[in-house]
Amino acid sequence: MTAEASVRFSIIIPTYNSAKTLPRCLDSIVSQDYPIIEVCLIDGVSADDTLDIIKRYEAGYPFVHFRYLSERDAGIYDAMNKGIRLASGNWFYFLGSDDSLYHDQVLSAIAAKIKETGAGIVYGSVLMRGQNKWNLDNVVFDGEYTIEKFIDRNICHQAIFYNKTVIQRNGDFSLRYVTNADFDYNLRCYANTVFTYADLTIANFFVGGQSSHVEDHLFHRERGALLLKYFGSRIYTRSFIGARLYLQQAALSTASPLNLQGRIYCLFAYIKLKIQSMLRS
Repeated sequence: MTAEASVRFSIIIPTYNSAKTLPRCLDSIVSQDYPIIEVCLIDGVSADDTLDIIKRYEAGYPFVHFRYLSERDAGIYDAMNKGIRLASGNWFYFLGSDDSLYHDQVLSAIAAKIKETGAGIVYGSVLMRGQNKWNLDNVVFDGEYTIEKFIDRNICHQAIFYNKTVIQRNGDFSLRYVTNADFDYNLRCYANTVFTYADLTIANFFVGGQSSHVEDHLFHRERGALLLKYFGSRIYTRSFIGARLYLQQAALSTASPLNLQGRIYCLFAYIKLKIQSMLRS
């Protein structure tokens, strides 16, 4: 077995009434030139032909290891957590049932990057498909990240590959957040894991799902508190200047989940970062 093939990918796909888009998604997986692929499909009791499609691909592509279950869940992040527990690979990747891998050498390229770097997390970009209030069609999102950039906006989970040890260290996706649990999770991982960038387009990300039209108000209210929880004293460094308003909210908002000590800590961080911002400008 080659060193690349020792990377065993588990692709986790939540589904619910996905019959119209799932074939395109699965076609992009079974066409990969990579030898070891596990596909874990977590279905929320679809009423359409989703399960029949899964069984058809399972029968038609025996070189891909299909695993699936169909039961009620508490949303996409609950399904992703179930996928983690079902998966047996050593690298996990989460793909939407309406998304697809960008070309048939994506997994080979990522496996080579893993071998080259020994990374715990590897990420690239996605090609945005469709259009909504914040996205234009055929835009590549979003290149290499710094901590400053990451505080401002998330990396698409369709662009990220997680080593199993990273998943084990960081636990499940939170079910508190309706559309930003992946942002919360990636912040959690970023605080204790090196993110390694691969200059590749990983997937076609089709906009229009829940994250495109549902605002996660709870996540945004708790964002400053989460930064304190995950990054601790690092929130005082210049890299967090862009997060100062989140820290102010964590300190002063009546809805803040922090105790008095945490509020004071965030308040002093906000004041320091505000001064640094004024001096820089």
